[in-house]
Amino acid sequence: MNIEAVLVSLLSVSHTPEQAEHAARTVLRDHAHQLAEQQRQAHDRSSYHMGLSCKPEYDCGVAKMINLIDPGATR
Repeated sequence: MNIEAVLVSLLSVSHTPEQAEHAARTVLRDHAHQLAEQQRQAHDRSSYHMGLSCKPEYDCGVAKMINLIDPGATR
Protein backbone atom coordinates (compact mmCIF):
# COMPACT_ATOMS: atom_id res chain seq x y z
CA MET A 1 0.00 0.00 0.00
CA ASN A 2 1.30 3.44 -0.91
CA ILE A 3 0.59 5.52 2.20
CA GLU A 4 1.39 8.78 0.39
CA ALA A 5 -1.18 8.07 -2.33
CA VAL A 6 -3.80 7.19 0.30
CA LEU A 7 -3.15 10.45 2.15
CA VAL A 8 -3.36 12.52 -1.03
CA SER A 9 -6.66 10.93 -2.00
CA LEU A 10 -8.07 11.39 1.52
CA LEU A 11 -7.02 15.04 1.68
CA SER A 12 -8.50 15.86 -1.71
CA VAL A 13 -12.12 15.28 -0.64
CA SER A 14 -14.15 16.61 2.27
CA HIS A 15 -15.06 14.37 5.19
CA THR A 16 -17.17 14.56 8.29
CA PRO A 17 -15.09 14.76 11.48
CA GLU A 18 -15.88 11.10 12.19
CA GLN A 19 -14.80 10.01 8.71
CA ALA A 20 -11.61 12.05 8.98
CA GLU A 21 -10.79 10.53 12.37
CA HIS A 22 -11.40 7.00 11.12
CA ALA A 23 -9.31 7.61 8.00
CA ALA A 24 -6.46 9.12 10.01
CA ARG A 25 -6.41 6.21 12.46
CA THR A 26 -6.47 3.69 9.61
CA VAL A 27 -3.64 5.35 7.71
CA LEU A 28 -1.50 5.71 10.85
CA ARG A 29 -2.12 2.08 11.85
CA ASP A 30 -1.26 0.81 8.36
CA HIS A 31 1.87 2.97 8.20
CA ALA A 32 3.02 1.77 11.63
CA HIS A 33 2.50 -1.83 10.54
CA GLN A 34 4.52 -1.32 7.34
CA LEU A 35 7.34 0.39 9.24
CA ALA A 36 7.45 -2.33 11.89
CA GLU A 37 7.51 -5.08 9.27
CA GLN A 38 10.38 -3.37 7.42
CA GLN A 39 12.32 -3.09 10.68
CA ARG A 40 11.57 -6.73 11.61
CA GLN A 41 12.89 -7.91 8.25
CA ALA A 42 16.03 -5.78 8.52
CA HIS A 43 16.59 -6.91 12.11
CA ASP A 44 16.08 -10.57 11.20
CA ARG A 45 18.62 -10.30 8.36
CA SER A 46 21.24 -8.53 10.48
CA SER A 47 20.68 -10.90 13.42
CA TYR A 48 21.06 -13.90 11.10
CA HIS A 49 24.31 -12.58 9.62
CA MET A 50 25.69 -11.81 13.07
CA GLY A 51 24.64 -15.20 14.48
CA LEU A 52 22.17 -13.71 16.95
CA SER A 53 18.80 -15.18 17.81
CA CYS A 54 16.64 -12.29 19.00
CA LYS A 55 13.14 -12.82 17.69
CA PRO A 56 10.27 -10.29 18.09
CA GLU A 57 8.58 -12.56 20.63
CA TYR A 58 11.60 -12.20 22.93
CA ASP A 59 12.21 -9.16 25.05
CA CYS A 60 15.48 -7.92 23.56
CA GLY A 61 16.09 -4.23 22.87
CA VAL A 62 15.53 -3.87 19.12
CA ALA A 63 12.62 -6.31 18.94
CA LYS A 64 11.00 -4.59 21.90
CA MET A 65 11.26 -1.20 20.16
CA ILE A 66 9.82 -2.63 16.94
CA ASN A 67 6.88 -4.08 18.87
CA LEU A 68 6.24 -0.61 20.35
CA ILE A 69 5.73 0.69 16.79
CA ASP A 70 3.19 -2.01 15.97
CA PRO A 71 2.19 -3.99 19.07
CA GLY A 72 -0.56 -5.97 17.35
CA ALA A 73 1.71 -7.53 14.75
CA THR A 74 2.61 -11.17 15.11
CA ARG A 75 4.70 -13.47 13.03
